[in-house]
Amino acid sequence: MLTRRQQQIMDIIQSLYARNGYTPTLDEIASAVGISTRSTVHQHVQALIREGRLHATPGKRAYRMPETAVARHPQMPLRLGLPLAGRIAAGKPIEAISGKDEINPGDLFRGNGRYVLEVRGESMIDIGIMDGDFVVIQQQEDACDGDIVVALVEREEVTLKRIYRLADGRIELRPENRTLQPMVYPTESVQVQGKMVGLFRSY
Repeated sequence: MLTRRQQQIMDIIQSLYARNGYTPTLDEIASAVGISTRSTVHQHVQALIREGRLHATPGKRAYRMPETAVARHPQMPLRLGLPLAGRIAAGKPIEAISGKDEINPGDLFRGNGRYVLEVRGESMIDIGIMDGDFVVIQQQEDACDGDIVVALVEREEVTLKRIYRLADGRIELRPENRTLQPMVYPTESVQVQGKMVGLFRSY
């Protein structure tokens, strides 16, 4: 079971790996998380290694991603082309017509500055974002009201929520789960790290 800080560091490692194609150094992790000492990051990385989330290795980074994680790396080409058999209505039935076109799932999600995060929790289930889904994130530092964003809150916790700017200057992070309440923070406590642009799951 990871602590909140360990989970945050693991999320940062995964997002930087997805963005850059290589694992970040301890100094890069410290800068991204807001930790002032490299030794503290090293201790958290060692804890992640003991948990099996990372593998130890010699060198500057002292760790590497597990092979299973590398295989899911979103910037690696996805070579699976599937035949586009036609269109299907979710309402009134229409004819599904076979064709020779092909859809490459990777082409639907790849793009400059994009990466993938695995969703944990049920705060967005009312719009169909479920625990275990994978969301495609466009890296950016700004967003419009109503956008679904990756927000770093008080340099401690990363969360996926809708963002709204209130009249008094504060930021509201709104879940899409009728059982949960919005969270409101001072502007300086919220940093937008990306905007959700897609989602996929495997049944």
